[in-house]
Amino acid sequence: MNMPESYRGQTELLVNVGAGKNGRTGWINIDVLRVPGINCVFDCRKRLPFPDGSARAIFCEHFLEHLDYAEDLPRFLSECRRVLRKRGVLRIVVPDGEAYLRGYCRTGWEDFVHLRLLSRDKRDPYFGCRYETKMEVINMVFRQGGEHKYCYDYDTLSYLLRRYGFVGVYKQKFGKSLMPELCIDASGRASESLYVEAVK
Repeated sequence: MNMPESYRGQTELLVNVGAGKNGRTGWINIDVLRVPGINCVFDCRKRLPFPDGSARAIFCEHFLEHLDYAEDLPRFLSECRRVLRKRGVLRIVVPDGEAYLRGYCRTGWEDFVHLRLLSRDKRDPYFGCRYETKMEVINMVFRQGGEHKYCYDYDTLSYLLRRYGFVGVYKQKFGKSLMPELCIDASGRASESLYVEAVK
């Protein structure tokens, strides 16, 4: 794999995978598209463009659900572990499948209004569509027109992270982290998000 020379010999990299429009100062902000704030254009589904043990933290927010569960995900988690230095931290933020399913099973729309920040007429703030049934919300979260490949809960993420070699896995909250630098979560997604950290 060809590595950019600027990454060789590094052990302190802060990597923001799938950053989109949320690139952060002081971070390597990776995305497959070249948009403002992205300083590393790369497709992370196959590998990460960094040497072994070069990063002390990797952040990926609302990215994992876009990966194929059987093929892309194992490669991505293995790559994150490879790139992190010993005791480095991976922070994953995804839609909380368990919270949405709990809301589906309860009477009324209150949980969905809170999770999805729906308007009074059940309009989605992200996509502008109006929901008639709760199953429409579930399908939007779980599938998002084919963009989402898998929905996660804490148990599943914990199992996967341990399976791919992480030694410590912790359920976190918005703005809370084992490493303060990793608290770069987007506040607009906090209500619906699951926060999980894993230590190499």
